[in-house]
Amino acid sequence: MIHGISVDGREKRIVEVSYQKNLNKSYMCVKTEKPVLEAYEMQMLQHCRIPELLKMQTVLSDTDSRYYYDISGKQQIADYLSGKKIGCKMLKDLLLSIQKLCASLPEYLLRESGICLELEFIYINLEHENFQYTYLPFYERSLPEAFCGCMEQLLRKIDHQDHEAVELGYRIYQLCIQDNASIRNILETVFSGRGPQVEEAETIRKGKQEGEKSAGSKRERYAEQEKNDFQTESQEKKNLPGCREPLYSFCANMAKRFFSLAGAGDLFSQGFGRKSRLFLPKKKVCCKDKKGVKKESGPGQIPLLSQVGAAEEPAAHQTELLTVQEDIVIGKLEYRGMRRYEDIFIEGESFLLGKNGAQVDGVIPAKEVSRLHARIIRQEQRYFIEDLNSTNGTFLNDVALEYHQPRELNKNDRVRFGAEEYVFL
Repeated sequence: MIHGISVDGREKRIVEVSYQKNLNKSYMCVKTEKPVLEAYEMQMLQHCRIPELLKMQTVLSDTDSRYYYDISGKQQIADYLSGKKIGCKMLKDLLLSIQKLCASLPEYLLRESGICLELEFIYINLEHENFQYTYLPFYERSLPEAFCGCMEQLLRKIDHQDHEAVELGYRIYQLCIQDNASIRNILETVFSGRGPQVEEAETIRKGKQEGEKSAGSKRERYAEQEKNDFQTESQEKKNLPGCREPLYSFCANMAKRFFSLAGAGDLFSQGFGRKSRLFLPKKKVCCKDKKGVKKESGPGQIPLLSQVGAAEEPAAHQTELLTVQEDIVIGKLEYRGMRRYEDIFIEGESFLLGKNGAQVDGVIPAKEVSRLHARIIRQEQRYFIEDLNSTNGTFLNDVALEYHQPRELNKNDRVRFGAEEYVFL
């Protein structure tokens, strides 16, 4: 995997990232084309005991530098968040770990600008649920700038059903984009509850409350006016003989609104006096009753809507819409082991496998299976499988898969997760 990482904020250094396994250990190998000469930094990194940093070993040569980071039992946060959204608790834990890391770096004379906050270089220990970061000796980027870029990526992963997480995430991002932002000040402001954002939020909240009170008083006045108008109309209807109340009420309301909008309010009082009448249509309308006998509605009679309506269109003349039924391709892993596990049906473009039911799409409840073990990717009509740094490995036809190295699945391929075997159909 090739990355272009910024150095000194200007130069792009080509970095090759690969993953290796050695017995029960997993490593992320970062290779650069130029050696790094800061020997003291190498020694500090190899002997530091900062819990928030990945342990590192260095192999230097005349042509390149290789850095091996121990990622055993850990997952990239990018993989971890591919199957779930980030909530408020997880976001706070992530921020607290960054705060602790920044406080520990001066003890080992390490630079804040050497911390890479891209999601592919941040790992989470699923057993202890703590975060660890990658320190790159050749990396040089302002920590507030790197933190702002990290928050932009995390905002896309936030659970928008968790309102506290949304509020916290956007509040931090607003602090990040301010001039002369400091990572320590940002985190201290967030966790102490102080800062201009809190005052602004309080002002907005008070403004909303005042607006709601004002709107409530307006609604009360409007309701009182409607009540008075209704009583006036009811009194007028009582003085009109021979008119049905529902019909008159409808016509009177419509006429009153029309004339008031047209600026001719006096016409309403002149046109609808005590002696005014509602004239029904004189035109005769032919219709049929249920027995098929024709009837005519004369003056003073209102035909039913069902009688006036057009005849139903014959079924022979109706047009049917033709729809194309698309075939939905669903892969299947058929269990072939000794236990009574169910078959797994693969749906969607990304399908996670493991024993953590809250995290994965397909659960394999075996002890030797990792919490987040492997992933199956669908591209059009083809399927690919990749290992996600599992402890006991993922095997395709008895060949171990490397971390983040997808291999295509074909029909009748044998897939083994630890000791549990399936056949892809």
